[in-house]
Amino acid sequence: MIKLHEMDNTKPKLWILTELFYPDQTSTSFIISKIADKMADKYDVMVITDSYLYQENKFSAISKFQINKEIKVLRVKSKKSDKNNLVQRTGKVTSLSFKLAKALWKNACEGEKVLIVTNPAPLLVLLSCIKKIKKFQLYVLVYDVFPENTIPSGIFKSCNSILYKIISSIFNRAYSVADGLIVLGRDMKKVVEVKVKDAKRKPSVKIIENWADIEGIRPYTEKPEILKERYKDSFITIQYAGNIGRVQGLERFLALFNLSSNKHLYFDLWGNGALFDQLNNWAIMHKIDNRVHFHGSYSREDQNEILNSTDLAIVTLSKGMYGLGVPSKTYNILAAGKPILFIGDLDSEIALLIKEEEIGFCFSPEDDEGTINFLNSLTVDFLPELEAKGRKARIVAERQFSEEKILSKYLEMI
Repeated sequence: MIKLHEMDNTKPKLWILTELFYPDQTSTSFIISKIADKMADKYDVMVITDSYLYQENKFSAISKFQINKEIKVLRVKSKKSDKNNLVQRTGKVTSLSFKLAKALWKNACEGEKVLIVTNPAPLLVLLSCIKKIKKFQLYVLVYDVFPENTIPSGIFKSCNSILYKIISSIFNRAYSVADGLIVLGRDMKKVVEVKVKDAKRKPSVKIIENWADIEGIRPYTEKPEILKERYKDSFITIQYAGNIGRVQGLERFLALFNLSSNKHLYFDLWGNGALFDQLNNWAIMHKIDNRVHFHGSYSREDQNEILNSTDLAIVTLSKGMYGLGVPSKTYNILAAGKPILFIGDLDSEIALLIKEEEIGFCFSPEDDEGTINFLNSLTVDFLPELEAKGRKARIVAERQFSEEKILSKYLEMI
């Protein structure tokens, strides 16, 4: 266990509280670990996190990223739970939130700075109360807007329920106590600003996007063998790489893929999640498993190869997800120089980026006809247009979303 008194007193202190942290290999863990690493340039960084790794395949020994040795990490004990079981997951995040908050209560001092992530959700409420006593500065990195995100995921059926309104009121007050709120896109900024609009002292709300790994992920100069083999039979490949969960809307896209008359499409899905088995079984039942392939989890070291093994990458968000999340997978797709097929709200951050930069195609979750017509149009004759948009995507990644540019925004704000 880290001895917290062994700290560098020459730098101001920053506490980071997060469920996921190095060496866990989930995308959230990687991003928070990188932020902590950058903040160590300015602060004496102390991380309080879970002892249990969410994803078992840790950073490999050959990983280029190793956490700054000056960062102190305190891990609180927790029990393993089934992340796809709602009851177990709720119990886990509630218990973990109290443990993280208790550890901060024991160690943080007045005037110090605290950065938290909106997972686990109850932590925000707990720290908004502790802040009034401890007098630290609180910054919140908003990855998921709670409880609004419970509606599209089906946890709450309506925002009109009494319980939902009570929870929403509690969290709105908690958000308003923060000194700064960091959001991932323009749509999320609008949603969060509404949540704190009635606060007497409104926190600042700043957009800091996720970044692209433009060094570790690069477009291949030559098509990989899997695509070359598929081209021989005039097949185009669509790929999804990420969490196969409840708010991605993948079940709807899979149904549209099945309805498409274009039988020269492959759909590769990489990743795992709550709907993995359900969607895999659906594909088998509808006899499209010869063109729809579920590959399962993958390591960060495999990202470059996987993202280059497609003609078109798909990013999806189900209906009702406007402003509630910005898929981080988008930025590494740009780094790989791949065009994006986005299915989600047409005023959301990713849709705006695609339309502004002409790097892909956008459809509303309700536009079944438009999506099917687009899928029907995807033939090998369409490849030059896909490749042109992919080249633009790489340029956008380098220009706007390099790691250095994005992480410097955290140093400026906190």
